[in-house]
Amino acid sequence: MSLVFGATSLAVTTLSRIQFAMTAIVHFLFVPTSIGLLLATLIFEMLYAYGHHDTEKWGRLTLFFSRIFFFSFATGVVTGLIMELQFGMNWSAFTKMMGDIAGVPLAIESMIAFFIESTLIGMWRFTWGKLNKRVHAWFGVALLIASMFSIVWIISINAFMQNPYGYHMEGNRARLDSLISLLQNPQYRPEVLHVLFAVLILGGLVTAGISAWQILHKCDTKAFKAAVQIGLLIALPAAIVQPLQGDDQGAATAALQPMKFSAIEARYDNAGSATTGAPWAAAALINEKNRTVKSIDIPKMGSYFAGGQFTGMVPGMNTIAKAYHAKFDAKIAKSYDGQMQYYPPVHLLYWTLRWMVYAGYFFIIFTMLATIMLHRKNKGIEAHKKTLRTLGIIMWFPYLTTTSGWVVAEVGRYPFVVYGVLTQYDSVSPSLTVAQVATSITLFALADIFLITSMITLSHRALKQGLPELTGDYADETVTVDPFSKEAFHHA
Repeated sequence: MSLVFGATSLAVTTLSRIQFAMTAIVHFLFVPTSIGLLLATLIFEMLYAYGHHDTEKWGRLTLFFSRIFFFSFATGVVTGLIMELQFGMNWSAFTKMMGDIAGVPLAIESMIAFFIESTLIGMWRFTWGKLNKRVHAWFGVALLIASMFSIVWIISINAFMQNPYGYHMEGNRARLDSLISLLQNPQYRPEVLHVLFAVLILGGLVTAGISAWQILHKCDTKAFKAAVQIGLLIALPAAIVQPLQGDDQGAATAALQPMKFSAIEARYDNAGSATTGAPWAAAALINEKNRTVKSIDIPKMGSYFAGGQFTGMVPGMNTIAKAYHAKFDAKIAKSYDGQMQYYPPVHLLYWTLRWMVYAGYFFIIFTMLATIMLHRKNKGIEAHKKTLRTLGIIMWFPYLTTTSGWVVAEVGRYPFVVYGVLTQYDSVSPSLTVAQVATSITLFALADIFLITSMITLSHRALKQGLPELTGDYADETVTVDPFSKEAFHHA
């Protein structure tokens, strides 16, 4: 393929994709962290507000985890602004064609995020101890609902890009048929549920991992014992349901994006028939140059993941690529001047999908065993040092899993930005140069590194301080008297 088809070089397209991947992945690290920690924090606050015995520890846990949530939320807002900025800089052709569709849910999400969420987070943050504790807890619930509602609309955009649905073209601009059609997209329901269960797993394991770290350091052991248990009880049900939801997502992908499904299965040739099933490759050696695969197969499971039955033909990438050339080369991919190739990066997709699958079943087994072990009456939680250390390590695994899911979703759509409608090359800003994109990547990378480092530093400082008192102060802090308060005059 030549390096230049028209005014825009392929290098600009490639660098723009790298920049989008970097900014999107960094931003998405903080979205599930914020929502997952907020859910755990609200469970602690509800136990504080409505509990009858030993409620003080729940209030102190609420204050402790809310601080980490605030760090994550603020960092997520800034990384989100960086991602929005690079959209305008690098993908103006996409926004020109699809702006009337993507703009609607983005406007709704922006109003929710920047008006409703910002108002609620201020009310929740600054009214602790000033309002009835039950009223305060319900402010937090409203904040969680607003945050979840925000995800609903963001996922609707991605679902449209995976499967364009409920729109029509007016000249060179796409128009939405109706707002509700975004939520009726067959891709939408399995995708949004898959993301929400991933948020629960991540939030639960991060809560349990942080609490395990505190117990190992003998910091407020009694309270963090309860927090470990709550974290595991959040993650365990979601981990059990997630593989089923993954099957649903896989079936939707097979029906709507057959090339992506065959790529994550490393299947180049057709397999299965009306009476036989296609295998599922548990592990594989892939040669993308020669388009051959040597694999360890599980019989018939490939057909099951594709259509819910143990028989049926599953098309391979070679067959699908021929169909795509006939369907898209003349019009959708005409900018590629007949040099388009529709095979996505198979190695990357295959192994990121396998990480998701194997990590998902590992989460079920580990959270179940950890829950049982840490509830044993003849041995306290603090005595299970190996389990606690493992929790401290495992808490990072969901970040790899959610990132893998993002990679499968986005890279698997190659070479399209909007599947079957708009290619990557035709989506970038036509006036961009390689030097401009390289500069913006460098600046955005430095900004993201600074933000991630700041988040980790502030969170680590909060961990070292331990649980605050119910007033929000720490026991070893020197209390500064307001010079204009009554107490100041009493000291005079």
